[in-house]
Amino acid sequence: MAKIQTFELDRWSEPDENHRVKHIGMADARETFDKLKTHLEAHGLLPDEYFLYSDELSGELPEFEEALCIPNFGSSEGIYLDISLACRDSEGSRYFQSFATGKTLGETADDYFRMFRIAAECSLMLNGRGFSYERNNVDIVLTEKEAAAVANSVELDLCGYLGPEAEALLSSALDKFTGVPCTAIQTITCHGRDDYAVWNVEIPSDMFRSIVRKAAEKVGTLEELMSGMDPASGCERRLLTQMKDGRFAFFTIPERMNGLRDYETQGSSTRGSREQIMAEIFTDWEPAEEPEDELER
Repeated sequence: MAKIQTFELDRWSEPDENHRVKHIGMADARETFDKLKTHLEAHGLLPDEYFLYSDELSGELPEFEEALCIPNFGSSEGIYLDISLACRDSEGSRYFQSFATGKTLGETADDYFRMFRIAAECSLMLNGRGFSYERNNVDIVLTEKEAAAVANSVELDLCGYLGPEAEALLSSALDKFTGVPCTAIQTITCHGRDDYAVWNVEIPSDMFRSIVRKAAEKVGTLEELMSGMDPASGCERRLLTQMKDGRFAFFTIPERMNGLRDYETQGSSTRGSREQIMAEIFTDWEPAEEPEDELER
């Protein structure tokens, strides 16, 4: 059983003496779009042609009643996804604010159903308003070739051999049976002077690759990297990997990932001094390794 954490889009005041809070605004509109796009990409749900932010929005999101995520066939080609926010003006009249548009080039029934799956994910993230939902079923959508590879592998189960192309297709299909491929990572956060935390968690492999796609911010010994963190600008968090020569590398986590917020309730975290955290890492180290040419390019 898995849990799906939706986006917290409302901003609230600190509790007063009676433990009451006030609604003080909404999340930034562009940051919300970037977060949604990253979420779709990490789960293999990004439309293949484009997913674009509406130029009509700037600043905070409007206080919308619901996000409408509607797929439909285009007038010329492809299938479109229109996301709009149902709002009320000062007189109480309802209006719709465009938020984002997606497009896929395919026009088959399969493409149409897939766009509805993408629309459902967007609707859940935007309308969930920070709540967490249980999920027990797993969606599996196989391509025609993947389905044939699975059927063929069952037929040839006793033969013990598959050709390279069939093996690759079967592997692709089995990835879908087991869910989104994940990578175990560790992050280091500097909370203040000699105050650190290490976080062990699994995230989608696509998300991990999107973080390490750029060159490492710093490379060196673990002590050097941790000593160089500057808490003066607020809490610093870096993804940590280990190189083949034993050195470590720090990667900056893009702001669009919002501190990996979707996964903050998962994994395990330890907080302590630099020495304590270094001991924790060296005691139980299972790093997500990248080739050296990826780290130093």
